[in-house]
Amino acid sequence: MEKITRAELARRKRINLYKKIILYGFCVLAITPIITSIFLLYKINKMEERLDYVLSEDGGDYLTYRSSHDALLGNPNAYGKLLSPSTRTVLGNTQPSTNVAENTLEDAAKGTANTEEATEVAGSGITAFGEGAGLPENTDGNSLAEDGADVDASEEAGIETAGKAKKNAKRVYLTFDDGPSIYTGQILDILKANDVKATFFVIGKDENYYDYYRRIVDEGHTLGMHSYTHQYQKLYASEESFAAEIEELQSLLADVTGVESHVFRFPGGSSNDVSQLPIENYIAYLNEHNINYYDWNALSGDAVNASLSPEQLVNNIMKDVRENKDSIVLMHDLQNVHATVESLQMLIDTLKSEGYEILPIDENAPLIQHVSCNSVEE
Repeated sequence: MEKITRAELARRKRINLYKKIILYGFCVLAITPIITSIFLLYKINKMEERLDYVLSEDGGDYLTYRSSHDALLGNPNAYGKLLSPSTRTVLGNTQPSTNVAENTLEDAAKGTANTEEATEVAGSGITAFGEGAGLPENTDGNSLAEDGADVDASEEAGIETAGKAKKNAKRVYLTFDDGPSIYTGQILDILKANDVKATFFVIGKDENYYDYYRRIVDEGHTLGMHSYTHQYQKLYASEESFAAEIEELQSLLADVTGVESHVFRFPGGSSNDVSQLPIENYIAYLNEHNINYYDWNALSGDAVNASLSPEQLVNNIMKDVRENKDSIVLMHDLQNVHATVESLQMLIDTLKSEGYEILPIDENAPLIQHVSCNSVEE
């Protein structure tokens, strides 16, 4: 029998090792394309399902969410999920019928409007409530004169009294954009149970959602407009397309509810960076047709980050509300963000416990605008 030397044994081991490496390498090369193909087929199938959903009736809500998300990320008044500090000084007046707004973001940027100055100005009865608006109102809607205030008192005393009244007026306006959705009924149920009125800036939906339009009006909420399609490229393509969307939605809401809305919110806000023309071009149309637009100075962040918890949404809102005299709160009524619904009771409880009056937007609401309606010359 031939004796195998150690060198020969080592050589054979190396050969066997090389054979194994080649075999395993071949198997890997053969299996990898199969695994990759299976993975790609899975991803394609999921993409097709998502595309089918987006193109479906319910999928339009997802596209609305995405457009709101992208616009808010680009809006200078939303940093991440929180409001820009500069917007917290945005104040308006209570004369929406004349389309006059004071102390907007443009003024704040110049340093001419801050919370302390606004209180002093409100005391003198000049700009915080609009030129010629007279004495400011208390939370019950009565003027200081009606409450027995001495309007003949010295100027110094008048400033002190009116300033105190504005300081004590803690008003919050809850607003919901982009609805109706499958959750609108839940939102309305919570508001009704708490005897709270809010404002809904809606978009155009089919007859399956008409009952929600009616409920909003019938239960005493404000029905506002938010464009018909919420498609930025279409809405902001031209002045004509903008007017057409407003007129189409206004007509739809009037036909369904019997109420003609004259309240509007720009998709993305009046300070958005997605408008294809200067925002003043669209403001001119609204002014001409006596339509008042409202932005916000407090927001939950529900459209910026859909994964935020109800507690986080409430914390975001309250952080902004506590910085303002009057607050218009931006939330969204979308079927892919149920946390907004889950946070609503908690938000209402918190606001009430801290003494805030929760109101719908009406003729007495502050005209809070990021870009003032006064920026357009008549």
